Amino acid sequence: MGRKLALCLAMLMLAAYVSGCGAKTPEQLAETAVVETALPEPFINTRNNPGELPAGEQPVGEQPGSAADGPGGPAAPEEDIYSLPYEGMRPMAVMIDNQGSKVLPQGGLDKAQIIFEVIVEGGLTRLMPVFWGTEPEMIGPVRSARHYFLDFSMEYDAVYVHYGGSPQAGTDIKKLNINEIDGIVLGPDVFWDLTNDPKNWQDSYTSMEKLKKYAEKRKFRDTANVEFPFRYNESAEDIVPAGGDDAMSVALKYPSMSVRFDYDSGTRTYKRFRYDKEHIERVTGKQLEAKNIIVMHVRNWTIEGDYAGRQDMQTTGTGKGYFITCGKAYRITWSKESRSSQTKFAYENGEPIVLNRGQTWIQIMPLNAKVTIE
Repeated sequence: MGRKLALCLAMLMLAAYVSGCGAKTPEQLAETAVVETALPEPFINTRNNPGELPAGEQPVGEQPGSAADGPGGPAAPEEDIYSLPYEGMRPMAVMIDNQGSKVLPQGGLDKAQIIFEVIVEGGLTRLMPVFWGTEPEMIGPVRSARHYFLDFSMEYDAVYVHYGGSPQAGTDIKKLNINEIDGIVLGPDVFWDLTNDPKNWQDSYTSMEKLKKYAEKRKFRDTANVEFPFRYNESAEDIVPAGGDDAMSVALKYPSMSVRFDYDSGTRTYKRFRYDKEHIERVTGKQLEAKNIIVMHVRNWTIEGDYAGRQDMQTTGTGKGYFITCGKAYRITWSKESRSSQTKFAYENGEPIVLNRGQTWIQIMPLNAKVTIE
């Protein structure tokens, strides 16, 4: 009886997922997709109500751990919202929905040490927080995979958590043998919905406790096979390198998403805003804060023949950006040799950047995206 009930629940979730991601309307199909251009002028899409993402998401299948994988990694330190990534611990990287207002407030973001914000179809963005040793009780809404997010997840050897995904992501997850946790396959074993609306695909949540239990069940490694790519400031005082420009406010304009960070000299952190409104975490009810902000400009383009306007991007090679901390902004360069290698960020003099203790947001932006630092 229990197996029949679980099967029924899984089938109901799959039906709801397909229904929620139904075919696009003519108005949605007419929306402009984001296409990379080398022009220096910023491209600004003034839509206030971007359309729903199209159908075409799919379960991508689970990748088992190898026979040599197993428990026995280092024990987690005591929970600390801004605890440093624990040496040797394998992190969890989770895809978080960032479309519209139904996703708000999002859960668990305050407990991630690193958060990526990356452009997706329609000029919107999706988030990918990376967690080491913290125990958020609500993480979500969990959303579907995109293949180029794997390039950032692999830098940390993270277990990749998502809810379905694009065809390109499904192919790459298998090809790259990614240890993944897919909500559209697992359903209520690891995830739950906040509402009873079968058409709402923006309400799926999980917790670190559930993710860890499932990872242990699958015998995924719990030790990372790479070192943490950044170095943190080890002194009691924040490091503020000489030079740089004043950065009391940082405005980032994606085609259909606007982000702002305002510096608070009292806390020496940046308060985060989304569409000019305070970006609030669900459980604490507090505004999100960043200690470090990295802006990474990359080339992106619409995948040829993809009816949904999904994006691809050049995550390897070299590029430019900014490192922002403690009221100052510095021009930087980035380099990445392969999809799985770690991105290196350096000041213009070639010295690697050093993070101050606290949460770091890595903003992956199109080459022509507008960045205003004041």
